[in-house]
Amino acid sequence: MIDPADAIEALLDELKRQRAAGVTKVSVSPESLEFLRKVSGAGPAAAPASSTKPSGSPSARGASPVAAFTASAQAARPVTPVRPAPVVAPAAPVAPIPDPPVVTLPAGDKAARLAALHALVTQCAETRRHLLPGHRPVLGHGSVDARIFFVGEAPTLEEAEAGRPFVGASGELLRKILGAGLIGEELTYLAPVMGWRPEPPTAHGKRPPNARELAFNLPYLRAQIEIIRPQVIVALGAQACEALHPGSPPITQARGRWLEHQGIPLLPTFHPNYLLHTPSATAKRTVWEDFLLVMERAGLPISDKQRAYFLPK
Repeated sequence: MIDPADAIEALLDELKRQRAAGVTKVSVSPESLEFLRKVSGAGPAAAPASSTKPSGSPSARGASPVAAFTASAQAARPVTPVRPAPVVAPAAPVAPIPDPPVVTLPAGDKAARLAALHALVTQCAETRRHLLPGHRPVLGHGSVDARIFFVGEAPTLEEAEAGRPFVGASGELLRKILGAGLIGEELTYLAPVMGWRPEPPTAHGKRPPNARELAFNLPYLRAQIEIIRPQVIVALGAQACEALHPGSPPITQARGRWLEHQGIPLLPTFHPNYLLHTPSATAKRTVWEDFLLVMERAGLPISDKQRAYFLPK
């Protein structure tokens, strides 16, 4: 016959192990209960112990084996001191994004009006409220006589620090695409969809702007388009497409289809980041076909060699 003390100790060890593993309930078959009664020397279905007998002793005769084992487990359970919950100060309320600003541009040539707009954005209280230390408003840059106006996503960390859009890997790739199309800097203007980096970022990286943020920054973007008056606008990615043409289908469906913004032809296509994460020949050809459409609309020559880029050989 197994030693009763060893059986009880083994049982308690197993219960503790299951509790540590997150188990809160266990089922015990009648056969197991009968075995436990035998090894503990208790009779079957004994009546509850009298109040004159020590109720806390697992080996007390007449006590229910289940109650005895429960009492033993409770006695062996370590006592965890209760600490008062720390007092957490309530978070400061976040001021809501105000209504979009009304932008009034002064008279003058394109360069003067663009400089006035840049000063307006730089002094904007709402824009400055969202800038972290070391960050600058991200403004558009390029030729005031550009034929093609590119609109990108909300600024990245690099762009917020530089105060310019397309300064990272996506910008380098965009310049390669423009070079392949022989689209010189004198033909382009690059602008972000908004002037500050949305905070805080998500666990997976930068946070896309919400509708209120896009709406507040849209007058500044429209003012740049009004000054430049390009022949074609290219929305690079879903954020730009939604800001310039609200209610558009997903970028996978909208790309390559001509839309309109402020009376100017608008073509959505994938952002260069898409190619950085999907560097297949098929993806490159898809984006290149969109750029061929832009070049045609802007009146730029296209060679047979350019038309054959990324086609299967």
